[in-house]
Amino acid sequence: MLNAFVVTDPMCSWCWGMSKAIEEAAHQLADSVRFDLLLGGINVHGTQPIGEFGRRHLMKIWAEVEAVTGQKFGFTLPEDFIYNSTLPCVALEAVRRRSLAPPFGFLHRLQQALFESGENINDPLVVDAIATEFGWRPQEMLAELSDEALHGEVAEQFSTSRNFGTNALPAVLIEKDGSRQLLAGGYADSAMLIQLLNDQMKG
Repeated sequence: MLNAFVVTDPMCSWCWGMSKAIEEAAHQLADSVRFDLLLGGINVHGTQPIGEFGRRHLMKIWAEVEAVTGQKFGFTLPEDFIYNSTLPCVALEAVRRRSLAPPFGFLHRLQQALFESGENINDPLVVDAIATEFGWRPQEMLAELSDEALHGEVAEQFSTSRNFGTNALPAVLIEKDGSRQLLAGGYADSAMLIQLLNDQMKG
């Protein structure tokens, strides 16, 4: 069984664009590849709401991602939105800790909330409400978001992911002989990703 790690982030536009490709590859290669995720982090030191220039820039990126990948965007951003992905990443790690499984479903729901619905996934109440869709009790996630251990684990993932040349998200790593290496940096469609993984298993 080959281990593949998707370096991703709930606020990464191209990661949202590639989510269907990851899902299809994971489905087709379910018997031979074990998929996990590694959080990349976006603007993790940002503290100020995104300005008008930043909003226009993001809309251009979203239009490009939609054109290339077919993934849908709502082209709206919440007011006073701080483009710092630390909080939703901590939520993802909390879901992983509870479920003991890669939180791809929760990641997809966070991405959908931001990119399709324009919800503020940096608002703890929004993230807490999304968590209830996954069986959490109301306000349970709020407590997890201040957990120092979870923050430390997420910061370690941010740092680790950069060690593999994954400054451009998304990326896919594979694990061979106990070490990880970059397989694909940037967007790849499902056919390309499946071919790359099959080549590694043949080799």
